[in-house]
Amino acid sequence: MRPSVKICGLMREEDVCMCTRHGADMLGFVVDYPKPVPWNLSVAEAAPLMAACKAKTCVITDGSVAKILELARALRPDFMQLHHCGAALCNELRSLGVGVIATLHPGRTDLETTAAELCTAGVHALLLDPRDAANGGEVDLTAYKKLNAAANCPVVLAGGITPKNVREIIRQVQPPMIDLMTGIEQSPGIKDEAKVIALFRALM
Repeated sequence: MRPSVKICGLMREEDVCMCTRHGADMLGFVVDYPKPVPWNLSVAEAAPLMAACKAKTCVITDGSVAKILELARALRPDFMQLHHCGAALCNELRSLGVGVIATLHPGRTDLETTAAELCTAGVHALLLDPRDAANGGEVDLTAYKKLNAAANCPVVLAGGITPKNVREIIRQVQPPMIDLMTGIEQSPGIKDEAKVIALFRALM
């Protein structure tokens, strides 16, 4: 059974429709992110894209609790992907029908402890992502195994996944969900249909 597929960095309606048509389970939209990234959308830009989405939706953002809740109320995604969250914020978002995906970097020294704390706080899933604010990173399977062993919630695998390496990565760690962005793009925000097709063929 293949893992669920989350495709992030959507910026065009045609890509939203195309990725869903080929099998994406969740689509991610970077909205009001506080650092300069090429996929960033305003609420006004994200809203019609999310309305056109037939898959589950995820808003990737960061900032104050007030700002995160404001975005949740404005866009009503299925999930919000956050770098900083605790039990109180998770509870508030859950009351709005929004689950939390907490992002962790493989380089942090308290990875396993933090994973256990976040699961206790009520996050829906953890996402291990080696990327920094503007650049991709290579998938870290050793860190993924450690994180997966410490967590009692699903752990999403991200970082440098492409149609060419996805089958071997899945064979090694069997993640419940994988997250892709640059690995299926022509350029930031422009998805490559041939690569998306190749991805789902590799997952068959």
